[in-house]
Amino acid sequence: MRVQVVHYQQSTAVRTTNSRLLARPDPKRSTTVNSTPARTPPPSKNADTLNPPASTLPPPLTLPTRDPAEYRLTFYFRTGKAYLIFYKSGVKAIYHNYTLVRQIRPRLTGTPSLEQALRDGVLSRAEYHLVRRTRSDVSRIPLFALVLLVCGEFTPLVVIFMGLSGVVPRTCHIPRQIERAQRKAERRRGESFRQGTVPLTTTRTTGGEGVAAAAEAAAAGGTGLEDVQGLPKPILAHVGRSLGLYSSLWDRVGVTPTILLPRRIREAVERIDVDDLAIRREGGVKGLSEGELKLAAEARGLDVVGKPSGSLTSLLDMWMQARKRTSIIDLLSRRPSAWPQH
Repeated sequence: MRVQVVHYQQSTAVRTTNSRLLARPDPKRSTTVNSTPARTPPPSKNADTLNPPASTLPPPLTLPTRDPAEYRLTFYFRTGKAYLIFYKSGVKAIYHNYTLVRQIRPRLTGTPSLEQALRDGVLSRAEYHLVRRTRSDVSRIPLFALVLLVCGEFTPLVVIFMGLSGVVPRTCHIPRQIERAQRKAERRRGESFRQGTVPLTTTRTTGGEGVAAAAEAAAAGGTGLEDVQGLPKPILAHVGRSLGLYSSLWDRVGVTPTILLPRRIREAVERIDVDDLAIRREGGVKGLSEGELKLAAEARGLDVVGKPSGSLTSLLDMWMQARKRTSIIDLLSRRPSAWPQH
């Protein structure tokens, strides 16, 4: 019996050794594979630092199609369920983004603002927008949760037709809601242009000291941040409308909130300025994803509805070139066809 046990152990050892030898790669074959250069380049670092995670944008919305023999009530129930699944995915994305922001937060200790952290290279562009969007989404969760709890499957109808888009986190914006907001913003911007605005660089001799200083900054390709307070009222109003910095209710009563606008415009211009810097630093306009292209164009007061990605890329390239010759406020006061390029 002892001999049999020994014999079994030896045979097992032999089989184990043989299996290891068979599993060992052939040196010649390994050399051949390793010597072949990789045809696919490694992932670009810019792709990770330029575009924030896709979880900061709304997830895909898949709606059911109605069968002719299906009862309307059944179809509406399935549609409402699809919206609830969409909203649930959006809320989960906020939580996921929040966990990512918690990992970034220690690096922000001692920085006066997110914009300064991006300017100094403490944050990448992707991290900057991740933090900003997550903060905004988290602040909207309590009120949105209340609306969702009360309205349930009817939440999309309530949000769209009652104008409650402001309480909905970005990750829970449905496509129709997004397009409706874009069309409204572009219509308001177009009306402002039709009312007539004077480009900043033409006000050098007609305005006061603040306007002249801002015009000098525009000619030097600066931002004009320091001289927002001295801008003429028409330019303040137009920039505010173009970027959606104040409610359209003010326009209906014929009043421009000039007390609020300088600070809001200064903050918006600073965000655009550091974003321009980050885009140039981390890959350029062509590295932006389709979703980020639209958001970047919207943030600069540009129309996006119905425009393909190639057109938006060219438009943002024009913006970047014009920034070398004039200020952000001057560009916001002109149509793209009037931007200086040479």
